[in-house]
Amino acid sequence: MKLKREFYRLPLQFDVARMQQEIAQFTDAEWVPHHENFAGNSAIPLISVNGEFNNDFKGAMLPTSALLRCEYLQQVIASFGEVIGRTRLMRLDSGCEVPLHSDINHHWYKRVRVHIPIVTTEDVVFQCNDERVHMAAGDCWIFDSWKFHKVENNSDQTRIHLVVDFAGSSRFWAMVEQMDEQIATSAKFTHYQPQHTVNIRTEKHNYQIIMSPGEVELLVNDLVADVQSCQLNTTPIKASFSQLLKGFVADWRELWFLYGEENTGWPLFHHLRDETLKQASQYDKEVFISNGTSAVKILAQLIIGPSMNVALAPQHTISSVEKSMDTPLPDKRIGTTTGIPIGLTRNSPCYCSSGDKYKNCHGKIT
Repeated sequence: MKLKREFYRLPLQFDVARMQQEIAQFTDAEWVPHHENFAGNSAIPLISVNGEFNNDFKGAMLPTSALLRCEYLQQVIASFGEVIGRTRLMRLDSGCEVPLHSDINHHWYKRVRVHIPIVTTEDVVFQCNDERVHMAAGDCWIFDSWKFHKVENNSDQTRIHLVVDFAGSSRFWAMVEQMDEQIATSAKFTHYQPQHTVNIRTEKHNYQIIMSPGEVELLVNDLVADVQSCQLNTTPIKASFSQLLKGFVADWRELWFLYGEENTGWPLFHHLRDETLKQASQYDKEVFISNGTSAVKILAQLIIGPSMNVALAPQHTISSVEKSMDTPLPDKRIGTTTGIPIGLTRNSPCYCSSGDKYKNCHGKIT
C-alpha cells in the first residue's frame, strides 16, 4: 500500500517473551520455504485461504491449525480489531535477506503489512526506498510496500516476524494520521490473558469473479495518473497508453452491463483483457510508473490478472466455460472472429515469449 512516508512505528507493543514461547513449539519441518525459493526465507501460515497451508490470496481467510496452537498470537491479531487477511510467521535465516522488491499486485494495493518482530537483533535492517530502520522485538510497524524494499539479516541469529495483512478501518487510519512523529512516545501494551478466547474477524470476500467496472476504472485511473506524473515517459507514449486503458474500461463496462458475473460472459471478458494486455505489451520498455516499474507489469498484476477470478465460482460452471474458449468470439476492434489473437492457436507458444503455450499463459482463465 502507498503511504505518506516510508515507515510508521505504531503506538502498540506486545509481550515478546510470550510470543517467543509460543513459536518455540514449531519444528523446522513446519516452516515452509518461500514460494520463490528466496534463500533463507520461510514461513508458517497462520491465517490463509480456507485455513490451509498455502500461499493463496483469493478466497475465505481462516485460522490455520498452527494459529490455533498459539493462544497469545490469536490475542495479538484480534487486538487490532480489524478484518484480517493473510497472516504469517516469517523467518529469515542468519546472513540472508529478503531481496529488493515492490508489492504491486492487487492484494497489497489496498492492504497494509503490519510487522511485529518476535526474534531479532540490531543487525537486522529493514530498508524502504532510501530509509533504513531496525524494528525492535515487540514493537509494531507498517511501511510503504509500493516502494522498493528489502530486509537484511546481518546477524548470527534467525529473525522471526509476525506479519499481518489488512485494509484497515477508519479507526486504524485515524491512529496512523495522528502520528506526527516516526517513533511513538507511548504505546498500548497488549498483555497475555490465559485461557482468554478471542474472536478474529477474517476476510470472507476479497476477490470478485468478475471485477466491477467501478473498481476497474478506479485502478486504471490510478495507474494512468502515475504514468502521467512519471518523468521517464514521453508525452506521445503517455497519451497512447492512457487511451488504450480508457478503451479497456469502456469495453469492460459494456460487457458488465450485458453479463455482470454470468458465466456466459466470461469468454468475452477474458478475450478483452487478453487482447488489451497483448496490445499493451508494445509499451513494456517505454512506459513506467514513479517507482521505476514497467507500467505494463503493473497493468498485468494489479488489474488484468485480478479482474477475473472464475476459480471462485462453482466448478461445474468453470468446466463449461473452458470448453467455450474454443468457440469463435466476435471482436469488432481487431476484425477477427476468434477468441484467440490472429495467427495463434491455443497450443501455440504465447506471444509474450514466456516459453509456455498460449493456453497455459495469457490464454489461461484465472
